[in-house]
Amino acid sequence: MKKILVSAILGLAAVASVQAQSYIQLYSYGTSSDNGSHVGNIVYGAGSEGSVGTAVTGGYTVGFYWTAGSVAAAVNTAIGGATTQGGANAGTMVGSGVNLASGANGTALIGVDGPGIYDNGSVYIIDPSLSAAASTITVVLVAYNGANYESSIGRGHSAAFTMTTAAGGAFSTLTGNFASGFAVTAPEPSTFALAGLGLASLLIFRRRK
Repeated sequence: MKKILVSAILGLAAVASVQAQSYIQLYSYGTSSDNGSHVGNIVYGAGSEGSVGTAVTGGYTVGFYWTAGSVAAAVNTAIGGATTQGGANAGTMVGSGVNLASGANGTALIGVDGPGIYDNGSVYIIDPSLSAAASTITVVLVAYNGANYESSIGRGHSAAFTMTTAAGGAFSTLTGNFASGFAVTAPEPSTFALAGLGLASLLIFRRRK
């Protein structure tokens, strides 16, 4: 819990000038997701760059999609729940009923403070239409190794979950106390090797022509 106090101070400073806003914080260190072991719950799936259950150590970013209200069941029907260690269900968020959180502090890095752990010392301001009071929202965490979730080869997502935003000046709400575990998937290293061989063969063939 050593970082929670620092995080709280930073979070309160971040909202000092926007006391009416509602907000949440991408943070899992020392939360229920962390289980007190400081080994987070975002892992590599089977067939990726690591054995099944190995916590992600770096190269991935956590972001989130959200919508107002308590609609986790409907969203989970659309996305199939959390990405599994078997590598299934890393699909699109398009048409799922949740929208990408864009803007400051909508992402966090994985592995900076321990395998599988993500934390951002600042809060994400939720839509101003939900300001001035705590509000229930539905959230899906995503992790990806490229520029964004939809375009990344290595990616995964949590099951949809509901949480309550914090209202102006209150202690920020940490996603790690609500989110489920999930796995990120990526092609086997051999897949990249075969792709490289295929490209090399194509170039040789074209030169001969």
